[in-house]
Amino acid sequence: MFGAGPQALGHVAALRAVLPGLERATVVARRPGPAGEAAAYAAGLGPAAAVGGPEAVAGADLVVCCTTARTPLFDGRLVPDRAAVAAVGSHEPDAREVDARLVDRAGALREAGDLLMAGAGPERLVNPVELVTGGVAVRHDRPRLFKSVGTAWQDLAVATTPYARRAVPGPGPTAVAAAG
Repeated sequence: MFGAGPQALGHVAALRAVLPGLERATVVARRPGPAGEAAAYAAGLGPAAAVGGPEAVAGADLVVCCTTARTPLFDGRLVPDRAAVAAVGSHEPDAREVDARLVDRAGALREAGDLLMAGAGPERLVNPVELVTGGVAVRHDRPRLFKSVGTAWQDLAVATTPYARRAVPGPGPTAVAAAG
């Protein structure tokens, strides 16, 4: 988890609720005090948790970015092909949490600096509803990136109904890395 603020803590709790098999969490944050507090909070929810650095993404199944970063938080080349990345923090045209190497597909081309600064175009976008209903294949030969621009509740509302109508089997991630 990148970040140690309320949004990061909320994501840790949500992930634990939907991924009961979550085994470990790494919190990456700018300041050691809040990072330690966020790691303690995560550990209180069940998974082993520790403070780490951006290199923790190399061992992650899921990377969640909940920051106001202006520049990429980690080297996108370190993210394993099996991983999913949720960049839900920075949402301005000149700010980003992920680098151009990681951006392969995403959304919100008007506001997401993560995408704009990487040169992403509409041909690289996948609608979340198509993902949860099986309309497009989920690739596992490269990381998957979800980019929100500050209205994640809308993203959730759009995906909830189709997801609820479809049983989505399969194992969940066992590790999460985050930083802020």
